[in-house]
Amino acid sequence: MPALAIDTWSELERPVPQSVAVTVIAQDPSVQVAGRILTAQIRVPAEHLDPGPRGARFHVVDYDGATGRLLPPAVLAPTVQDRFADAGDAELTGDAEFRAQNVYAIAARTLAGFEAALGRRLGWGFDGHQLFLVPHAIAEANAYYAPEDGAIYFGYVPREDGELQTALSHDIVAHETTHAILDGLRPLYAEPGLPDQPAFHEALADVVALLSLFSISGVAARLLDPDGDGGRLAAEQLTAEALRRSALLTLAEQLGDDANDGAGRERGGGLRRSVELAPTATWREEREFTEPHRRAEVLVAAVTQTLLRMWMSRLPAILSEDGSGDRARVAEEGATAAAHLLRMAMRSVDYLPPVELEYEDVLDAILKADEVVAPDDEHGYRDALRAAFAAFGIERPVGRTIDVSRSGRPVYERMNFAILRSDRDEVFRFLWENADVFELDRECGWLRVESIRPSVRVGPDGLVVPEVVASYVQTLELTAGELAERGATVPDGLPPETKLQLRGGGVVVFDQFGRAKHHQHKRLDDWDRQTRRLAYLVGHGLVDSRGRFGFTLSQPRGQRFAALHVSGGDEAERW
Repeated sequence: MPALAIDTWSELERPVPQSVAVTVIAQDPSVQVAGRILTAQIRVPAEHLDPGPRGARFHVVDYDGATGRLLPPAVLAPTVQDRFADAGDAELTGDAEFRAQNVYAIAARTLAGFEAALGRRLGWGFDGHQLFLVPHAIAEANAYYAPEDGAIYFGYVPREDGELQTALSHDIVAHETTHAILDGLRPLYAEPGLPDQPAFHEALADVVALLSLFSISGVAARLLDPDGDGGRLAAEQLTAEALRRSALLTLAEQLGDDANDGAGRERGGGLRRSVELAPTATWREEREFTEPHRRAEVLVAAVTQTLLRMWMSRLPAILSEDGSGDRARVAEEGATAAAHLLRMAMRSVDYLPPVELEYEDVLDAILKADEVVAPDDEHGYRDALRAAFAAFGIERPVGRTIDVSRSGRPVYERMNFAILRSDRDEVFRFLWENADVFELDRECGWLRVESIRPSVRVGPDGLVVPEVVASYVQTLELTAGELAERGATVPDGLPPETKLQLRGGGVVVFDQFGRAKHHQHKRLDDWDRQTRRLAYLVGHGLVDSRGRFGFTLSQPRGQRFAALHVSGGDEAERW
């Protein structure tokens, strides 16, 4: 975006714009209102953009890997003119510049949402500042984040009625961008661990894609009654079942239709409708839930079913005696609930353990992060989440996140408070001096402070909470025989000389004065958890090229993200 010339002092007096409006496809091209593709203008952070577009955090490169064709970089200058504001459907689906604008804008909006929730700028999980977005990269119905390349590759499929393009799906762009963001925040989640780790990557990406859709102005209202006149919704349209069936709670409709066609499945249902998953506490005993996407649906179902509960609880105050309601008001109440839950989910990432993630940790982190910024919870979001997770047998663990200021008395006398909030060596010294308080065995494994991140969170009542979040990881390498001697159960048939890598770790949250206040810890010497982890790794063949378990796999991380989204016989559960 070229800088505008400043000719008068009045130009200098104008406030610097913080955001600009950009046209995008609101969900995907198959979702239409009055026979037209549903579009919307979303606000993205204002920045200098070179052709591509290429900004400080994203660089769109329209290169087709199947044909070797590189298109000229798109010129996007939304502060001057958004030429796609009134574009027809053919232009939206056929113009390469719009394709570039669509992926850039949705990715930028997704990153901005996380940064607002976490209260700081975020970095990527690779060595670089700009994430490449390649909107026409692969000739297949797939899209994936590749950290080795610092890129997200979007696929396309030629059809008789025009290409199916994953880059034109709001859900898929937001989903893949969330993978990249989470990889920067919790890079070890892409490493071999418990089965909830890869599932959480998919679950958070789905939650962000679904809930962020609600906050796009006007979209929720139009999707609630796409064939209506824009006025009131009848009582039968406002039941929990009717809202559950709406397009608002479906991911990747067009891709789902394409994948389901001819596969013996109902068309028009999208790839995933996790909100319809029936609550059960026995899902972990079913083999199908070892697959990451299917396992992710449990967490997504708990969140979206919470959304439905909160949405329904807000409707009685605005409905008429006959049960009907103004469509815009109904949508506004849903958007309010969705935005609150989305912030809760995004804020929770700082309170998640850096390794060995389990769904119980997710619930604990969401609740704890929200308790910090919204102590009163006057609308009962936390109670609703507890109930939804409990229906799937997921309970908040007792003592997983500890209030350090009450449970122990760390030694600060030899600490430098000023650098404790910014220096990894000083945090390591603090943990070393207070190993007993933090239940760390100095002789059990190698301890490393992975990151220190400041944040300034703002609660719904305006409460400002400055924090510093430090993550550490503890690693132990030993043989299967040595692990058995420590009290863990080794899978039958695993040779005792097999090399293993175990991990533990945690998060210490410091207040603005440099004093520790919360500690979330996954003990390295939790032999029950290590038994379950090893059984999962061995049972699924997650072994490196040297026959070791728990180490980085030989396959690059990007290929593992691609494998998660590969097309196959179970497309209804994948991109």
